[in-house]
Amino acid sequence: MVKLAALLDQEAGAEIEAILAEARSRVSELVAAAKEREEARLVQAQLALKAQHEAAMVRAESAAQLEATAVKLRAQHQVVEAVFAQAAQELDSLIGNAKRYQPVLLKLLNEAIDALGGEAVQVASVTVNPDDQELITAVAKKLNLAAEIKTDPELRGGVKVAAADANVSITNSLPVRLAAVREELTTDLSRLLFAPKEA
Repeated sequence: MVKLAALLDQEAGAEIEAILAEARSRVSELVAAAKEREEARLVQAQLALKAQHEAAMVRAESAAQLEATAVKLRAQHQVVEAVFAQAAQELDSLIGNAKRYQPVLLKLLNEAIDALGGEAVQVASVTVNPDDQELITAVAKKLNLAAEIKTDPELRGGVKVAAADANVSITNSLPVRLAAVREELTTDLSRLLFAPKEA
């Protein structure tokens, strides 16, 4: 009987050992599978993080480029505005200097008369700024122009010439001419001042 009990005990021990060995093996497999899943999740998380980082860098670079472009455009605008402000000051200085302005006023008057039809047209009136009345009277005398001299405080740095036989008039002034070429000059100025320098 003791032998039977010992034999049963031995068989039970072997069975328990086999179950334990199988459980250990299963636990090892489960732990290995869990580790593998965790490593795959970690790699996936790292890839996602890297992709997010790269996307953030691209967004930051795009934002920086947009800001740099905006700063450049503001700088260009300020420089162009400063150039036109300087040009306006130069025109004011010219208009305020009778000796320098008289030949310019004569040229503006002649251009306006030519635009109306030249010598064939009879000039009814010449309008100028009140400050230029004396100057235009002298210029009209030089041209033997028997036209009525009128004044308009809104007209600055030029003349308005009206034809006698038609309801037509031409205004020819320095500020209007500067304004007329402003867009073209702005493009040229931007190209001159801000175009990349050739090596």
